[in-house]
Amino acid sequence: MKAMRTRATDRSREQPNEGGDNGSRLRGILIGVAFFGVYLFSVWFSLTEAERRSVTLEIPAAGTDYLYLDVNVVNVDLLRAEITTRITFQVVGQLAQDELTPATDLQLVLNTARGGQQFEFAKGQHINPIEAVFPLNGDLNFYPFDRHKGIMWFVVTIPGSKQARPAENVVPDEVTNSPGLPVSKSSLEKRVQVDTRTTFTASVPGLSFRGSKSFQGAEALKGLTGIELSLMRSTNVIYISVTTMVMMAALAFGLVFMVVRVVSDSRNMAAFQVPMAVSLIFGLPALRNIQPGIPPPGTLGDSIAFTWSEIAAAASALALVIHWLLHRARDRSGKNG
Repeated sequence: MKAMRTRATDRSREQPNEGGDNGSRLRGILIGVAFFGVYLFSVWFSLTEAERRSVTLEIPAAGTDYLYLDVNVVNVDLLRAEITTRITFQVVGQLAQDELTPATDLQLVLNTARGGQQFEFAKGQHINPIEAVFPLNGDLNFYPFDRHKGIMWFVVTIPGSKQARPAENVVPDEVTNSPGLPVSKSSLEKRVQVDTRTTFTASVPGLSFRGSKSFQGAEALKGLTGIELSLMRSTNVIYISVTTMVMMAALAFGLVFMVVRVVSDSRNMAAFQVPMAVSLIFGLPALRNIQPGIPPPGTLGDSIAFTWSEIAAAASALALVIHWLLHRARDRSGKNG
């Protein structure tokens, strides 16, 4: 009788738990579907990222005779606090002999990063595109949450004219008091300014221009265009940077916990632990540098993750070496005794 009960118990143990297997399989499927969904979302997010970080501004002309400026951002150097633009022109109405040739002398004044620059467009001569570098203000120390500001001024006039400006064209104080304006208020009041129409386009991978806008005080002033720039890191860059910092911290402090267990004699020291700690010392800088557009070491993110992770890796390697040396000395003394 006892033998029969034993055989029955063994058979019940051998029988698979179908409910448990189905539950495990369902959890595995759900986890796989969740990861695949996150993957598809990240791919879609990357494909549509350009729409969220780009900006296009249209500043219309006051009349039918104007100089059209197509301003396109081609490069941003945040280390030098500069933004490079390519500007193409088109002359419209009575100002034009044809779309690229002015019927009168024109002068363009810009507040570039290397001081105010003047460009002379002679009557009857073809107007070629130009590149202009404008200044930015910001603090890279807050990468990847750093923000940068700037303003671009475009003033188009007919130089040397004695004609006075109309009385209703009063220069707003907020325009002339703006830093970086390339001409004075008296100059703006005396010169005959040419009407302009401006298109501003900015789309640079890794940066978002969504806060940029035309300078409100200049919109009603003929011949003067101001664009307020607002730059920040794109959402993709912020995600990559934050993920990288979390990875660095997790690797370093996971190593620390492992070393603490070894040093406290609750775990034996493994052969891979010292090479792992040493390789992490040199691997963390490479992991840090995968962050897009990251400035040299010393940012706020470094203070939060990278610097402490490096210290943790170096301290772990040193602790393992000292622990090995001390145990080696104890083993020898024990053998001699």
